[in-house]
Amino acid sequence: MTTLIIGSGPAGLTVAEELRTLVPDTEIVMLSAEPFAPYSPPAMADYFLTGRGETLFWKGTDICDRLEIDYRPVSRVEALRPDSKQVVLDGGAAMAYDHLVIAAGSRLYAPIGGTDMAGVFDFKSLSAATALVEEVRLGTVNRAVIVGAGFIGVEVGLLLRDLGVEVTQIEMADRVMPRMLDPETAGIVLAEMRRRGVEVLLETKATAFQGGPHAEAVELESGRPVTGDAFIAATGVKPNVDFLRGSGVAMEWGIRVDDHLRTNVAGVYAAGDVAETTDRMTGETYVHAIFPNAVAQARVVAHNIAGFDETYLGSESMNSLKHLGVPVMAVGAQQGDRELRVRQNGMMRKVFLTGGHIVGFRLAGDVSGAGVLRSLMLRGTDVSQYEDRLIAPGFGIGDLVLTVPSVAS
Repeated sequence: MTTLIIGSGPAGLTVAEELRTLVPDTEIVMLSAEPFAPYSPPAMADYFLTGRGETLFWKGTDICDRLEIDYRPVSRVEALRPDSKQVVLDGGAAMAYDHLVIAAGSRLYAPIGGTDMAGVFDFKSLSAATALVEEVRLGTVNRAVIVGAGFIGVEVGLLLRDLGVEVTQIEMADRVMPRMLDPETAGIVLAEMRRRGVEVLLETKATAFQGGPHAEAVELESGRPVTGDAFIAATGVKPNVDFLRGSGVAMEWGIRVDDHLRTNVAGVYAAGDVAETTDRMTGETYVHAIFPNAVAQARVVAHNIAGFDETYLGSESMNSLKHLGVPVMAVGAQQGDRELRVRQNGMMRKVFLTGGHIVGFRLAGDVSGAGVLRSLMLRGTDVSQYEDRLIAPGFGIGDLVLTVPSVAS
C-alpha cells in the first residue's frame, strides 16, 4: 500500500508519523514544493528573530529519514487524476497512489489587484518569508506595508518591526483581528502595536498594489497611495488547491470533507489548511487554518487510512499572539448571553457564557488557566457555580472543586 501525501507541514507530517506507527510496513511518499525539511509555519517568526531551528523544524530535520519516508522536496503537483489514482508533477511525471492525503497548506492573500507583482510577499511559506527577510537584512527593505491586520498580519508586522523595518498596517475593519477579537481586546492589541512603532490605519480599504514590474505603493479607496519597499498581502489565507481544478474533488473555499475527513473522491483525504471542517461550537463549516486543528485532523486521517473507523469531532477557533509583548489568547465565540469580565493592573480576562456554559473567552496579560477554560468549554460543563473564579487572576484547575467529573477525571 502506498500513501502519497501532498504537503509536509504539520498536517502532512503528522499523517506520516501516525501512519508509520499504525501500519509499520506501509510505503509513505511525501511531496513538498519547498526545498526544506518539514517545518512548522507558526514558528517562523521566532526562527527569524533568534536563529533557533528547534521549534521551526519541530520533529527534527532528519524526521523523514527516521520514519523511512520517501521525502521529495521541490516537487510541485500540477494535477490530480483520480480515475487512474495518479498525481502529475510540474515536470510531467506521474506518481501513483493507493491513498492520497491533500495537506498542501495555504498562502496569504488579499483580494485586490497587483498581488502578482514583484515586491508583494507571502509570509506563509518558509521560502517566501526567507526571501523577504533576506531583503531586509540586505538593507533593501526599510519600509513595509501590510494589507490586513489579522493574527498572521499582526505577527508579521511585529516581526518586521523587531528587524528594524518601518511598518504600516492597513485594516478595513474598525479594529485589528476582527474575526477573533472583541473591540476591547482588540484595543489592547492595537495599543501595544502602536507602542511598538507599527502605524495602523483602521477603517481603511486598500484597492490595489501599484507599480510595475515592482510594486511601489498600495492605493487606498480614498485615492491616497501608501508607499513602501515591500508589501505583504495578509487579509486572510487561501488554501493551495488550484491543482485540483478539473479533478472532480468537491471544493468551495477549501476542500469539502465528511466527518472522517474523506473527500467525495474515493481514497482521497484532506487535512490542515485545505480542509473545510465543522466548528465544534457553532456547527458552521469553513477552513480552520491553525496548527492544533491540522495535527488533530491528520491523526484522524491516518487512523482511517489504517483501517480504523475514526470520526473527527470538529475544529476549534483558537489563536494566541506570542510576539506582542502582552500575551493574548482568543478561543471560541466573541460573545454569549452573558459576559464575565475583569480588567486591572494591565490584564484583562473575559469569559462568554450561554446557558451556564462557556462558549468563548479572551485573555490578555494573564492567560493562566486557558487550558482549563478550553476543556470546560469543549466538554460543555455547566460552570454556573464557578463564575467568579473563572476570571480571577491566576485561575487554574485548583480553583474548581473536585465535584466536577469532566475536569477532575
